[in-house]
Amino acid sequence: MNIKQASKQSGVSAPNIRFYEKEGLLNPARLPGNDYRDYTEQDVRTLRFIRMLRMLDVPLPVIRSVLAGDAPLGNVLREQQTALEQRAKQLEGAARFCAELARQDPSAASLDVDACLSRMEDSAQPQTFFSGWVQDYRTLAQVQHQKHFFFIPQGSINTPQEFTAALQAYAEERGMQLGLTKEGMYPEFSLDGIPYKAYRNPGKYRDEICCDAVSPEQLNTGLPSRRERQLRGLRVLLPAACTFAAILTAGWMATGGTDWLWLAALAAAGVLLGRCFENRL
Repeated sequence: MNIKQASKQSGVSAPNIRFYEKEGLLNPARLPGNDYRDYTEQDVRTLRFIRMLRMLDVPLPVIRSVLAGDAPLGNVLREQQTALEQRAKQLEGAARFCAELARQDPSAASLDVDACLSRMEDSAQPQTFFSGWVQDYRTLAQVQHQKHFFFIPQGSINTPQEFTAALQAYAEERGMQLGLTKEGMYPEFSLDGIPYKAYRNPGKYRDEICCDAVSPEQLNTGLPSRRERQLRGLRVLLPAACTFAAILTAGWMATGGTDWLWLAALAAAGVLLGRCFENRL
């Protein structure tokens, strides 16, 4: 049967079928002569099986292991049950916290944000919905830093040897393992096993060294795609929101009014544009 028929019988869309094939979860036979896909009843059952596990929110790498026979289905289902129960507790905690705040009926200006964040991030408390988000945000920030980062060396960079010394100093300060594969003004190296290319960005007063991962697509967070999209949006909006709140609070304390509202909005807009531009690079 063709992909349209397989999609109709399995309930899996054609784009998703192609995606599962690309991810190695399905390998249909090909018709001789035209090389078209020829799906069998077993392929349809496999698609239904994948669909079932995805409805249980089982990650694709785990499903791949099950299909390959590397992970027993029973073990996977028990582990997923534990994960779902933990997530339910997190959501329950989030609902309780929202209800508590709603009863207080706070305004955006009067809410003690620091106290709320302290409760959300308190590692002594049971894992909550918020601490999960904070941990995921940190994971995203770490991966983004692994893909591209920059630093300012102690001195100017005029020779390949000075470039190498600056990279070595950076690695030593952070306890990272540096492996130099190509010396020069555009060196290639690895940090803790991740290969990078670097270049110098001359500044008016001090040079800046920019480092880009050679294969950024291989660096992933392991988070669900929806969660990662939400966190990327938060990563763009959060600095602007904090800037707005800080300036508005300072203005309120200084003048007792909202005279600085326009300045806070202007500064927040500048930060937001900068973050958007940074994420497009």
